[in-house]
Amino acid sequence: MKIGILSRGPQNHSTRRLSETALTAGHAAEILDPFGFYLHIGGTGNRMTYHGKPAEDFDVIVPRLSRTTAQYGEEVLAHFEWIGTPVVNRAKAIAAARHKFHSLRILAQHGLPVPPSLTVGSAAFLEDAAAEVGPYPFILKPFHGTHGTGVMLLDTPTSLTSAVDALCDLHQDYVIQPFIAEAGGVDIRILVVGGEVVAAMKRRAPPGEFRANIHKGASGEAIAPTDEYTRLAIAAAAALELEIAGVDLLQTNEGPVVLEVNPSPGFEELESVTGIDIAGVIIEFVTSFVMP
Repeated sequence: MKIGILSRGPQNHSTRRLSETALTAGHAAEILDPFGFYLHIGGTGNRMTYHGKPAEDFDVIVPRLSRTTAQYGEEVLAHFEWIGTPVVNRAKAIAAARHKFHSLRILAQHGLPVPPSLTVGSAAFLEDAAAEVGPYPFILKPFHGTHGTGVMLLDTPTSLTSAVDALCDLHQDYVIQPFIAEAGGVDIRILVVGGEVVAAMKRRAPPGEFRANIHKGASGEAIAPTDEYTRLAIAAAAALELEIAGVDLLQTNEGPVVLEVNPSPGFEELESVTGIDIAGVIIEFVTSFVMP
């Protein structure tokens, strides 16, 4: 089987592991830079080329899109779908999951618990609107982003209003959520592949940090998720129509909530703390997805 891994980071751990594992399993694997594609509609035909050569002979495409490659990468992925190449995950699902507010709406529409969340077009009525979401402090995060980048903790009306005013002036969109103190800087990352939980870990923020992101210095610990967490993670991936998803859960006084869902989850730390061959599980699923 010829597997294309859509990624601009050939040395990225997860991308490299997928490529090496596919090759070890006897497949042909190629890491494809999204920006190397030309997409053709009409004229000489609906087709696509990669570095000037036809790119229509892949059996399946596995996207690993970063924030900088996502927009064009999703177009490349959609073009593969259009010409009939199977993809895991689909472009529409990735776009929905990457948009933090849109994804929360979809999860809520499916009856899944999410944190109280707010977005506004101006700071004019911010104080009244924020009071309906929860007490200070608030977390403010951009609509798109990973690894905790651009996330702010704001603990006064003045700081919240100033941040929102500045972001509105810059035409930047954001989500406002109450800081869930009882979580204690801890969240749960669960990897779902093909509708099943593959691995899970508890992530704990370092002292003085409120973000439980590995890239921000958080530590990871392998866990066996409860039945409730397992059901919630699987349901969140299904709601967003993702075959592969990293689901982040937060424990509140009212029970667990889905914080966000990552459609291109890195798994270096997850493999390290659990000892599970996650790349092997993904490649096995991808091949079965094409030839069940």
